[in-house]
Amino acid sequence: MKSYMKNRVDFRYRVSGDNGKGPEIVLQETLPESYKLFYVYSGNGQVFIDGKCFEVEKGDSFLVFPIFVFEIVHKGDMKYVWLEFMGLESAALLSRVAFTRSEPVLKNFGKEGLEKMFEMPDNTGETYLLYRTGGRIMVLLSYYIERYPSKTVETQGYVYRACKYIDSNYTTQGFGVKDVVEHIKIDRSHLYRLFKDEMGVSVIDYITRRRVSTAEALLANAKLPIKEVAYSSGFSDQMYFSRVFKKLSGRTPTEFREMKFQSE
Repeated sequence: MKSYMKNRVDFRYRVSGDNGKGPEIVLQETLPESYKLFYVYSGNGQVFIDGKCFEVEKGDSFLVFPIFVFEIVHKGDMKYVWLEFMGLESAALLSRVAFTRSEPVLKNFGKEGLEKMFEMPDNTGETYLLYRTGGRIMVLLSYYIERYPSKTVETQGYVYRACKYIDSNYTTQGFGVKDVVEHIKIDRSHLYRLFKDEMGVSVIDYITRRRVSTAEALLANAKLPIKEVAYSSGFSDQMYFSRVFKKLSGRTPTEFREMKFQSE
């Protein structure tokens, strides 16, 4: 497994790897801004993404979007490679591929040796490697754009701009759907339909998930009061924050913090 490195074309490569072989179950959650791209080069299995089950087999690719929980069930000798990355450039390129949050699997890529393109340079800090990593990711995604071009680039453009704006402002108290609509300059109901179709959640649900995800990270600091966690995450009311947090995570903020420290 390779570690975090940043390049000069706004790709932030995090990690990549190969699962090897043998049946196993993997349960993970993506980071708030990261994408995980998988390519199955042998065997078959199932992947559960945000609670929905997809059958995958040799030649298939699937993408896990930010803050999505996923689980991979291996069957027999299923093998796959994966690559995790983030950055505006990567998000822009992915918006031109037919991956969607409701349909994250692309069938039968059909390119021999594609798995080798998931291999990234070792993290030695050399400048040429920083450029080379970004270049390799761009080349890899260019094949996906060629093979599976998005038919809704204009639609995804609105959604991408909305997500980008939300990601930059969701911690501001009072920030909401009205601010997004005014920034994108689109009819509220039209944005709602586009956003829900592409993201699988409404605009306000996305804002709330981003805030809760940030709160989970802040709760790792035992000295930070719950009230401060709420405010720093974009909530203006601590009691409302606690209700929303429990609804999405299954635990109160205090219970979540205690569980986190008990597991360390």
